[in-house]
Amino acid sequence: MTRNAFGPLPMPSGVPVPMCFCGDPCKIASDAEDTYRQRYWMCSNFAFEPTLCQRRINKMTPPPLCDFEQWIDTEIKPEDKEEMQEMLRWEEEMKETMEKRRGEKAAEKEHKEEEERRHVAANEEEREKKLERARQAKVAIEENPDALTKGK
Repeated sequence: MTRNAFGPLPMPSGVPVPMCFCGDPCKIASDAEDTYRQRYWMCSNFAFEPTLCQRRINKMTPPPLCDFEQWIDTEIKPEDKEEMQEMLRWEEEMKETMEKRRGEKAAEKEHKEEEERRHVAANEEEREKKLERARQAKVAIEENPDALTKGK
């Protein structure tokens, strides 16, 4: 089940709800990536109210109104730690794969650009040869106008 900052986590049984610095009861929060699913109390008021659309897609979580934070879980479960380590390994593999792809794309792009430069240079060289041949033919015709009619 995916949770967001606005859907409160279940309350632990027998644990009194502390009051935060702004005087309201706290809510339970947990960040799977940063805290190994450890739960903590935090201010239930936000510095500003995000739009309904931002809430729906969980795009933005505004900062809490006050800095109150108190940990509920103080031990990390081995399975949570293993899962987090696996997630970090997977993330690292994804970064490496993306870097490899970027490098391959850059090399391919460089190769294509080099091939295009060679092609342009070859075309330019061929054009220069044809232009020189045309100049020579023009000079030959100017020197000997009869050569054109004789087919020489």
